Formats: sequence, C-alpha cells, structure tokens
Amino acid sequence: MTDERLILSSAVPGNPRIDGLAVVEVDGSPLVVCTGFYTLWCWALLQNDWEERPLAYAFAEDPRAAEYPDAKNDIGSVAMAVFDGRVVVAAGGDEQAAAIWDLDSGELLRAPTDELYVASIATVKGEGPPLFVASSGIHWDGVRVWGLSGEEPPVELDAGSIWGLATASVDGRSLVAGGGEEGVEVWDAATGEQVASFYVDDEERAYAVALSQLDGRPVVVAGTDSGKVYVFDLSGDEDDDPIHEPSTGHEGSINALDATVVGDRAVAVTGGEDGTVRIWDLANGRQVGPPLTGHDWSVEAVVVTTMQDRPVALTAGRDGVVRIWDLTL
Repeated sequence: MTDERLILSSAVPGNPRIDGLAVVEVDGSPLVVCTGFYTLWCWALLQNDWEERPLAYAFAEDPRAAEYPDAKNDIGSVAMAVFDGRVVVAAGGDEQAAAIWDLDSGELLRAPTDELYVASIATVKGEGPPLFVASSGIHWDGVRVWGLSGEEPPVELDAGSIWGLATASVDGRSLVAGGGEEGVEVWDAATGEQVASFYVDDEERAYAVALSQLDGRPVVVAGTDSGKVYVFDLSGDEDDDPIHEPSTGHEGSINALDATVVGDRAVAVTGGEDGTVRIWDLANGRQVGPPLTGHDWSVEAVVVTTMQDRPVALTAGRDGVVRIWDLTL
C-alpha cells in the first residue's frame, strides 16, 4: 500500500531486518545508517545509494576472541555524530556492549569497556566532542554516558531497566530521557542528577521516548507497550500528570518514536508492532490524519529530520525497508 505522505522508500540489499536507524548530515545531505543481523548499511538517500560498511571486530584484542574466529559485532542499536571532519558511529546489541568506530574506515575508536548488553543508544546533544548514552532493558540496570576517550570512565546514571533513550539540549543542559518499567526518567548527562520522573499506567512499560517542545515548554513524549502515547511537562510548572489523556490508536506496542515542531505545531511520530506509522498533535493528543501504511511488519525505528528543507520522518523495521514520510501539515 502507499500513502500520500510517502516521499520515498528503499530496501536494504537482501532485505535484512532493520533494528536501528540513525541519521546525520554530511556535506549538506542526510546520511542514513541502518543496523540489523550483525551488519551495518549506509544509505545516501538523495542518490538512493546503499553500501555495506564493515566494522572492525570490537573484541579483536580480547584474548578470548581466538576461541571464536567467526564472531561478529552485534549491532542492533546505533547512534552517530560528526566530529573533526569524520562520522563516528556508536553501536551495540543484545549480546554486545557499546563500542565506537570511524564510519568511513571501519576503524575501532573505542572498544567496549565491559560486557554489558545494549537495548538503546543515543547521541548526547551538546557542544564539544561527541558523547553517547547507552542502556539495557534486560541484562543490566542503569544508563551510562561515555565518549571517544577510553581514559575517561562512563558517567553512571542511576536507573532501573531502560528500553528507550532520547536526548536534547534544554536551557544549556544536555538531558537524557529513558523509558522503562515504571515510566520515564530524565537526567542531566553531565552530572548524572535525576531531573524528573513520570509514571504511566500500572502494568505498562515505556518502550520509546522523545524530548521536544510544546508552546515553548520542554516536554517528554513516551510510547508504551500497550500502544498509548503520553506527553509530560518537563518545565516544572505543572504536576507530574500527563498534559492530557494518553493517545491511543496502535494495536500492540509502540516500538519507536520521535518528535519535532512543524510550523507552529508540535508533533510526535510513532512506529508500532502493528506495522503502522502515526502522527500525533502533542497539544491535544489527537492523531493527525490516517495511519501511514506500507510496512509489511513491525516498525522498529523512527527518526525525524529534514530533507531539502522539508520536515520528514524516516521509518524502518522488520521488512528491511526504509520509508520517508512528508511531515508538512
């Protein structure tokens, strides 16, 4: 099926599943990186050109590596940053702690410092050398912020199991939001201080989160395993209750979401287990237009960006296809 908002769709060669998606701008053009099944693919979307990018094995210097000569990087989650003229990529997965590579050369810049597994990775918004934040929802509790230098230990953020991460720069502070079993927690990435916490309904988990603005106020958006979308005020001017009743529409869990402001309207874009993509007005909680359809399986990644000055959402998932949707309202 197609949708009037669909701008472009393109399949990864061989149609491997896509578990993670990240976008950076290189020379004025968006560069997309997709991960899944131990491979990393780059997509120059304006040229519709796909290229597999091998990465040096993260544990090559580990004495145990010789016992597993066919071992590969597990890179289900990915984040990127442009620094000092090169693109660096941080990735990890269900069976591998996070590491950092130079995207073009595949050189390993920082090996994993432990055996902690990764559920989500994000790039910390702020000035200076790139920082990344990683979490796990199954194998360990806590969230860690770390950078290129192996000499600097990670900053530990006190948290339970966290499945989804988002970052933003708010009033000069680099904030990290994490979604987990009890709702959403927000920290200051530099100090590790917990800034706020918000709760979703009992027996729900916040699988995906985003940080955005609504009427000039910072807000946190959370998508749950029951398919609800919550919006919380982060300014401290209100209580901890959602701004309005949770939005509903997805059948099954919300696996990924991102948020932005289009014109003067704050919106969130969600991708679900039901294979649909939906746009939500954050002010009133209503769905904007019909569901965006076309994915043949669950949607695992959503990233909002711009393409040729047009606001767009990139979505991808188990069908191995990346779709680009027009967010012009």
